Amino acid sequence: MAHVVMCHGIGYQYKHRETSRTEWYEELRRSMTDAALPVPAPELVDAVFYGNCYGSAKGKGAQSEDEFAGIPGYTADDVTLRLESELLEAFAEGLDVPTGGGKGLTQAALRRLEKSERLSRPAENVVIWLVRQVRRYLDAEDVVRECAQRRFARVVTPDTRVVVAHSLGSVVAYEALCAHPEWNIGTFVTLGSPLGLRQIRDRLQVPEGVTWPHVDRWVNIAAAEDPIALVKELRPAFGDRVEDRPVVNLPWYSPGKYALGGHSVMRYLSTAELAEAVGDGLSATER
Repeated sequence: MAHVVMCHGIGYQYKHRETSRTEWYEELRRSMTDAALPVPAPELVDAVFYGNCYGSAKGKGAQSEDEFAGIPGYTADDVTLRLESELLEAFAEGLDVPTGGGKGLTQAALRRLEKSERLSRPAENVVIWLVRQVRRYLDAEDVVRECAQRRFARVVTPDTRVVVAHSLGSVVAYEALCAHPEWNIGTFVTLGSPLGLRQIRDRLQVPEGVTWPHVDRWVNIAAAEDPIALVKELRPAFGDRVEDRPVVNLPWYSPGKYALGGHSVMRYLSTAELAEAVGDGLSATER
């Protein structure tokens, strides 16, 4: 039944599908209303949720309104895997914070990410926790990718025409769209996507010979202030059919919530570029 399917990114381990669906829908409704576009009814918009794929059967969620309450006290000493170090260093490259403040490349990257206003000055353990989520999804030996892909396939219906995916969710969605030629999806919208990073592209799992997802149109929206979307244009990596749309995202804050500053999905959902892409994707099905 869902005409629009949305897929979240990092930081949703202690959230819920209903929360992400209602919060995202409200911002989508506002941006499409501002653009004088027809707004899809709530029942026509659904969400892929894979945040709890990171938990174990014995795991516990956050026990307070502070969504960081359950995050372990990670430090730089806990970053022992090469991919996690490479991702930290890559994300730090997109910041306007001076290099320095650490004994090695990983510590220096952590210090820069901690000080970044573009990411709302996250704590060290939060940075490591988020990067570890990316690494775990890309790890072929981990269960997260398989779990997320199953969730995605359960939400897409024959009526789905538009997929909107943020951050790591754009990686999840890209792999799903490449693997399912039978889906009838016209428009793929990526928000703050890290797909341009070599560390991620080298670990994508798609059918042999497939590089373009099974969609008619791919709109990639990336903010200048977003270090996660370090590579702003995806056309060089995925072909000239990608429509790269630059935007400006001021940091977004919310008490008790980690909003990722300029990487915030709420900022991306409020852009005219997102509203137009979704509106065009929905109207194309009516022609």
